[in-house]
Amino acid sequence: MNTVQYTIRGIPKDVDAMIRKRALREGKSFNKTVVEIIQAEVTGSIKTPKTTIFDKLRGANTLDKGFYEAIEDQSRIDEKLWK
Repeated sequence: MNTVQYTIRGIPKDVDAMIRKRALREGKSFNKTVVEIIQAEVTGSIKTPKTTIFDKLRGANTLDKGFYEAIEDQSRIDEKLWK
C-alpha cells in the first residue's frame, strides 16, 4: 500500500493526551492510532469503538502493586510440572 508521511504541528496538549491514552488502551502505537482516527474521520471506513463507563478503568493501573506481583507469580511456568 502506498503511504505518505505527514508532519503535523500545533496539536493541542489535551488532544495529544487523549490520542496517547487511546493508543495505550487499545494496545496500538501512537502512529497507528492517529492514522486510524484520520482514516475513520475522512473515509468512515474504520468504526471507532463506543465508549462505556468502564473505559476509564481499561488500561489503568487501578489495582495496587501487590496484585500485579501476585498475578505475575501465578503466570510463571513450573518446568517440573510440565515434564
